This record gives sequence, C-alpha cells and structure tokens, in this order.
Amino acid sequence: MSPADAVTFDPWTAIPPEEFRERQQRLRDAAAAEGYAGVVVFSRGGAFLDQFQDALYLTNHYSQQPAMGDETGIGSARAHAAVVVPVDGPSSVVVDIPWWRKDLVVADRVIPSIDVAGSAARALKEAGLADGKPVAMVGASYMTAAAYLALREAVPDADLRRADRLVEMLRIHKSEAEVDLVRRACALGSRSMDAMMGAVVAGATETEAVAAATAVLYAGGGSLYDAACASGPNSHTFSHGRIPSADPVRRMESGDLFHVDYYGAYGGYYFDFARSRAVGDDPSDAQRDLLEATIEAVEHICAAIRPGLTAAELYAVGDEWVNGSPVVASLPVEEPEMEGFPAYGHGIGLMWEGPWVTPDDDTPLKPGMCFGIELLLGHPSRGGSMFEENLVVTEDGFELLTDARKRWW
Repeated sequence: MSPADAVTFDPWTAIPPEEFRERQQRLRDAAAAEGYAGVVVFSRGGAFLDQFQDALYLTNHYSQQPAMGDETGIGSARAHAAVVVPVDGPSSVVVDIPWWRKDLVVADRVIPSIDVAGSAARALKEAGLADGKPVAMVGASYMTAAAYLALREAVPDADLRRADRLVEMLRIHKSEAEVDLVRRACALGSRSMDAMMGAVVAGATETEAVAAATAVLYAGGGSLYDAACASGPNSHTFSHGRIPSADPVRRMESGDLFHVDYYGAYGGYYFDFARSRAVGDDPSDAQRDLLEATIEAVEHICAAIRPGLTAAELYAVGDEWVNGSPVVASLPVEEPEMEGFPAYGHGIGLMWEGPWVTPDDDTPLKPGMCFGIELLLGHPSRGGSMFEENLVVTEDGFELLTDARKRWW
C-alpha cells in the first residue's frame, strides 16, 4: 500500500450498502433453514478488536464507546451493538452512541439508546420474537454477563438458542471487496512488520521494536490488536510480556532469537502473521535450523492448499511434516503443563474465524477464504522461532498476501 492509497482510499466505504443488505438477507435464509424465526446478534466495540465483527459485518456499525459496567448507572451493555433480524421483517440495530455514523450504518431501523439490552428486548418484542418462537442468539461469547441477564429479564418468554457461529459461517465466504480489504490489510501489516524487524537489534527492547511498527501501521490507517513478542531466554515461549505482550525492560543481545506474532486490522479486516530474527544476524547452526524449519513447515502446508481440500486434510499435511522433521525430533521432549495451540492455522477476516486447520474441521476450502498458516517451534534449551503467512484461496491454489521479509540471516 502506497502513502497515496492510505490518504485517498477509505476502507469504510469500500463495501457498498447493497452488500450489507444482501448479508442480512443471507442471514435470514440461514436462520430459516435452521428453523429459527429470527436472529439477535450482540457484538462489542469500545476499542476491542476481537468482539466487534458480527454487528459490523451485518450493519457496518462499530461503537467507539468504552465498555463500562451497568452498575455505573450510565445505561446497559455500553459498547455493545445489538442487531435484530426477523426471518420475515425489517432489520434493526441498537447503537449506544449519538455519533453513530449515519453515512455508513445499514439497517432498516437504527435505534440509538444507552439502554442496549432493554432496547434490544423491545426490538425483539416488536418483531414478534419474544413469545416463544425459536430465535438464534449470536454473540454470547462477546456479551457481558450483565448484558445477557438484562436481556433475559426483559424477555423472559423468548426462546433464545445459542448459535454463535451462524453469522461467522457467512463471513468465511468473502466477496471481492472483502478480499481486497484483507489484501490491503496484509500489505500495510507487511510494511509495518518490516519496520519492526528492522528495529530488532542489540540494545533495543521488544517494545521499541513494536513502536517502530505501530508508527507505520497507524500512519497507514491501521489499528494494532497486539504484537506478541518473545526473545532471548524467553524465546521458546509464545510471549513473555504481559500488557503489552512485549518486554519494555530487557534489552536484546547479539545471539538472541526474537519472534513476533503480529495482528491488527485495516478497515476492520485482519492481518495476522509472524516473523523471526536472530539478533546480530549470525545465528548458530542450531538456531538457523530452527529458523528455517518454521518457514519450511508453513510453506509446505501452503503449497498443499487448493479448493476442495478440507481444513482437516490440510492439518494432516502439517502433521506429516512435523512428524517427519529432524529439527522437531531433535527438540528435547518435556511434559507440557497444558496443550499449546492445537492448529496449523485458521481463517481470517473480521477477526480470526473458521475454518480452523485442526484434525476435526471438515470444512472444504473455497476460493475467497482467507487464512493464516502458522507454526511456533521452541524449547528452553534451544530458543524459539515462529513463522506465519496470510493468503487467500484461489481457483487453482492460493495467493500469498503477506510479503514482509522472511529471512534476516
């Protein structure tokens, strides 16, 4: 993405209103096919980058209101958005801010209210969805307990049935406009990753390296979710920092291994990828083997991607590589306290989403699905390396979307 693009391209208007209306209709069709009379969708904004997606996907609404407890007395479910979509009837979205974007939000009815739970309940009643008809409830994982309890108290006779993936299953099939936004997000993420990795030098802290990335990211219109770093004696872990997930105290030394899992959004759409570097760019043979192994594994998995392959079959490709890798075999075996990340990747879009590259996800890959394919290898005696790429499935394979520098050695 060029500086000119960052100035002249507005990602929030890149998807036309007609596409949002079409999404709402597809949700009606999906709900009807499952036997629901309608759907109520809850999401959260307020600076969250991991709980906003379903309401934004359906209506292009995001609340900038910081989340505050209902007990403060300034309303209910602040920072939440609630979308009510009857199978037969107009859509409604409850917005908790008076400055909601009238130029962007798409719904048949917008209900501004600081009482989000109460207003959502009234919208359910007005739509005839509070009297015992089965209603899909999407977003229980994103609601506060207070929001859920307030909603249930207001519509005690509603038959709300948890269906958290109903909207997600629509989101994984992306339009050309969405793929373009993911492509732009990955381009901006790649340029900011190069800035971060360029700052991984002896004497610098992890947070100083992250700062170099965020300067590029925010100047380009992106937003940071997190940069999970680990280096030196902690490089065998995913991340050693707390808040932020980068160490502001320890200064890196020549010979350290450094890796980062870097994720953020542009126009709401995610990039999520990882890189590693040996500080001083003169790794030992054992470190070089580790650095090269994560790249080889991810590229091996990516090479197998094609439409029709299931996520579980793609997992098997990764598992075969890991089980046959001499580098993995050389790592000492320790009894883990708990299982690590049990996947070789996942879908990306308006957050992490399906399909998940796990042994039990039989979702077939289709053109337009976007993925992050990843692997972290490490041990306290060896250090750690991580590598991840983002891509989109095409008619004959895949298009790589991340082009940040792979090797610094």
